[in-house]
Parts: sequence; structure tokens; C-alpha cells
Amino acid sequence: MNSSLNKKSIKIVLAMHGSPPIDFPGDEMAFFYGVHLKVEHNPNSVDEDTKKRAEAIEHKMKNWPRTAKNDPYYASGIEIGKNIEKATGIQTFVGFNEFCNPTIQEALLTALKSNPSKIFVTTTMMTPGGEHQEKEIPEAIAEIAQQFLDVEITYVWPYNIEDVAKFIGNHIVKNMT
Repeated sequence: MNSSLNKKSIKIVLAMHGSPPIDFPGDEMAFFYGVHLKVEHNPNSVDEDTKKRAEAIEHKMKNWPRTAKNDPYYASGIEIGKNIEKATGIQTFVGFNEFCNPTIQEALLTALKSNPSKIFVTTTMMTPGGEHQEKEIPEAIAEIAQQFLDVEITYVWPYNIEDVAKFIGNHIVKNMT
């Protein structure tokens, strides 16, 4: 890290995907996914009342109480964030692309409350080709960055494919013994 940068003036935001909680009501989940798919393929195929009901279900889902038991993905994201903070010594915030709160934008806004000079945004989604890491996360960053022009927000992605392969290969080798 550049020695001229003070770690206290830097923050990290970990952008996770997000997952619905296991104990969320199945009928509401099915309705939400059905509407979500219809809107994704043809935005005009769903009436406003149906869209509003789906939005209410999404709000309920995002704010559903999370535990390691009902959402292990959420819990592991929080744990990864804590470990990044421990490894770097830089305060780390976790945000989610969908299905749970805080959103990536909310995590960025929380990080911005401490007046950092720089924010690094990264994700656990390691390979190219995904809509979330290639389009949605940069859009979330841009939405906030345009409001805070005095803070440098850097998306440190994509990862070097050789580094990803080495990480996975080393993990396999460690488990061979």
C-alpha cells in the first residue's frame, strides 16, 4: 500500500451477492421470483399492483432477521469482511447486491460517514462473465460516487485469473494430505 496513504482515511466495502434466508415464507418467495423473472424478460408484462406486492415482499426479505442458520451466505460474508479488516487493518463494511441488507450503496454511505479519502470496493465473485460483478456493482458504486466527488472510490476487480487459479490450486494441495 502507498505509504503516503493513512489507513484511517481508507475504507473497504466488500460487495457480496446475497441470498434469501432459508426460513423466508415459500409462497412469498415463489411469487417474488415469478414476478422478478417476468419483469426481467418483459418489464411491461406485469401490472403495477403485482409489482408493488413483489416490491413489498422484497423489502420484507431484505430486512428478514439473519443468522448463520437461516442464511449461511450472509453470515460468511460478514465473517469474510471481518477477516479482511483483520488482515489489512482497514475498516471494512459489507453490502449485498440483492436479497438482503445492507445494500452495496448503503455500505458505501456508511463508510463515507467517517470522511475517508479513499474507498476500495471488492467482491468475492472472482471470475469474469457475471452480471453482478461486471455491471450491477459498478452501477451501485457510480450511483454513490457521483454524489461524493471528493472521495476516490476504486473498484478493485477483476481479479487476475492466474491468482485465482493459484488460490484454488493451493487450497486443493493443502487438502491432499
